[in-house]
Amino acid sequence: MYFLRDVPGVLVILCALFFSAHAASEGDDDKGGPCEIFVQDVNNLTLNCSRRHIDKIPTWPATLETQGKEDGHVRITFFNNSISNVTQLAPVPGNRIAISFKSNKIVEIEDDAFRNLDHMVYLDLSNNYISGEVLRSEIFQGSYKDGVYSDIDLETLNLGYNEIHSLDKYLFQHTPNLTRLYINNNPIEILDHVTILALSSAKKLEVLDLSKTDIDNIPLDAFRGLSYLRQIDLSGNFFLNVPESLSLVGDSLQYLTFNNNPLVELNDDSFVGLSNLVELEVGENENLEEVKRSTFSPLKSLRVLHMCHNKNLRYISHNAFRGLKDKWTLKEVYLDDNNLSELSTDLMPWNKLETLGMTGNSWLCNCDLANIITKQNAGTKFRTGEIPYCAAPMRLSGSYITNISVSFCPQFDTTFAPKRGFSISDLKPKHIIWSILGVATIVGIGMICGLLVNTAKAFYKKTFRSQPIRYVNISETFA
Repeated sequence: MYFLRDVPGVLVILCALFFSAHAASEGDDDKGGPCEIFVQDVNNLTLNCSRRHIDKIPTWPATLETQGKEDGHVRITFFNNSISNVTQLAPVPGNRIAISFKSNKIVEIEDDAFRNLDHMVYLDLSNNYISGEVLRSEIFQGSYKDGVYSDIDLETLNLGYNEIHSLDKYLFQHTPNLTRLYINNNPIEILDHVTILALSSAKKLEVLDLSKTDIDNIPLDAFRGLSYLRQIDLSGNFFLNVPESLSLVGDSLQYLTFNNNPLVELNDDSFVGLSNLVELEVGENENLEEVKRSTFSPLKSLRVLHMCHNKNLRYISHNAFRGLKDKWTLKEVYLDDNNLSELSTDLMPWNKLETLGMTGNSWLCNCDLANIITKQNAGTKFRTGEIPYCAAPMRLSGSYITNISVSFCPQFDTTFAPKRGFSISDLKPKHIIWSILGVATIVGIGMICGLLVNTAKAFYKKTFRSQPIRYVNISETFA
């Protein structure tokens, strides 16, 4: 009974709290809408506007000015909203600003959108509906001073998963510090002339992602002038060969990813000019069947090789690393999940590796493999839990390849006596006598053969030589 009498009072209190909370939320909306500020430390601040069902750029919270620092780092995220048009953003305190518009519905970006953010160093526009026509140099022009637009500090631009076919040749006019460009998963198909001009204008570019852009060729001059380019991803395209144009950036390129392309073989032309490449990844190429002689010979600085998940790769030439074995740089080699069954003992100096991956193949545990695993210590290079199995012969099937030994293999004596030099002092009288007799015998036999030949010729001439024809006058005979 007492509880029931107190119910109206409780309801009044709850209603009061509800309306006060609603009023406070309206006040927050007036001060900056749905975005929230998180201060990690005095120099790092995050403005979170993600998953707020917003369809336009909101105003910043009023407290941003007081909590942000001019020399601090600011991260602003609009991830997973419904924004379709990027309008001009208000100024943000901080000397390094990162903004993400990932997974929205952007189809338009206004001129001067980032005019107030000269110190924006990172911009993510991936997973939207942006076309090449939307991307213009005016988007990235900075503040207007003395009749010209200044540049912005943009270093990283992510344009992946959009609808871009081509890039405007002046797109990077106001971003001279651009070092990382991601245009993966766009229907580019052909790197046309204006796109090449756009890429070549980004003089400081270090990282370029062209994966899954449906291209099958890169013009020879595409990377001309990109002397700082050190990493490129060409995965998921239609290349039948490794593009020759990569040799133009061979002095700077250190990381190449070339997965999931329809190439059939790798040969001595595949990596020409890439002498400074440090890490190479060639995997998931379903048509790749063999690695031929001198394929890796140009890669004089290679340290990591990933060649995995090529389900038809069955052969690697024992000379694939020709010319590199005396100056070996490779530390990590991964050959997992291919169609390999045998490897040559002299393919590489196995004992110089630090890490080796060979799982997922149908290994024939023969004498060559036993030599590699035991005598050359390759068995000590496998990572924990990644020891390959034998597939054949039947008696070893299912066993770890580290359990095989060379006891069943024929042993050959490979030692040889050292070669001696020859001198006159080594001669003895009997050697001289036998030498003279040998020469005299040969000369005597030669003379006898000569006499016999001359005798035979004389006999032939005397006995079988044809006589001259004699003519008789018939009339004189009858008379």
